[in-house]
Amino acid sequence: MQDLTGIPVVGIVPYFRDIKIEEEDSVALEMKQNSWQEGKINVAIILLRRMSNFTDFDVLEMDPRFNPYYTNNREEIEKADIILLPGSKNTIADLQDLRAGGIAEAIVRAFKAGKKVIGVCGGYQMMGIRLEDPDGVEGPIPAIPGLGLLPLCTVIEQEKVTRQTEFIFLPDPAGTVCKGYEIHMGRSERMNGAPDSPVVQLTDGQSEGYYVSDHCWGTYMHGILDNPAVLDHLAEGLKTGSVASSFNYDAFKDSQYNKLADWVRAHMDMEYIYSTLRVPEKEG
Repeated sequence: MQDLTGIPVVGIVPYFRDIKIEEEDSVALEMKQNSWQEGKINVAIILLRRMSNFTDFDVLEMDPRFNPYYTNNREEIEKADIILLPGSKNTIADLQDLRAGGIAEAIVRAFKAGKKVIGVCGGYQMMGIRLEDPDGVEGPIPAIPGLGLLPLCTVIEQEKVTRQTEFIFLPDPAGTVCKGYEIHMGRSERMNGAPDSPVVQLTDGQSEGYYVSDHCWGTYMHGILDNPAVLDHLAEGLKTGSVASSFNYDAFKDSQYNKLADWVRAHMDMEYIYSTLRVPEKEG
């Protein structure tokens, strides 16, 4: 088939609504309108202005035990069972915004009331005692107090850490091997006198993150919630009207990409596409 210009048309892929794949950017957050729900584990994900790696929490939308919602409303934060602090493209600036809007105070109050507070990457850095930026990587502010939930000091550095990892989630007694990835600019170290209490043990022997209790921990590990062992630990001790069973997000993602591939194949001239990729046989 050809269009009016004579250019081959290999197919038209119809719009679909029943295939769930991760969005490319945070514009999709504007479509998420959830709020607190009865009978679910309610998870308030702090809506940062400079939020990054928002796909860290997609798994919560798929697991029937959880009701995640993105918010910077103080009442909805304090009503939640779990508060998640996400990554940020500028941790210090977002932490300033949280303080100016009273959101930082609401997070601390929720923590003191026994709610679970967990940070990932920039959110993990915010949970410490202090953040320092001596080289002005994020801006002109050299240092700022953190939320004070973890005994850590973070120094923002110019070199970015990027790596895929396998690790053991230490609160999981089964010692299941999990997967995740790191992408951050900063080094977090425990304050003098604080116990050594990591969240994960990497397969290369390094440890990472800080664990105070089931109600308070943080990590640089993106994708950590995609692991069933971590997701089950997150739900532990919280009442839900749904069946409390493990949800395998990796298997779910594979099934969705397979559905997408089948949908594309069904509406494309695959034989023509393959023919353009074949190397012509040489004559003689």
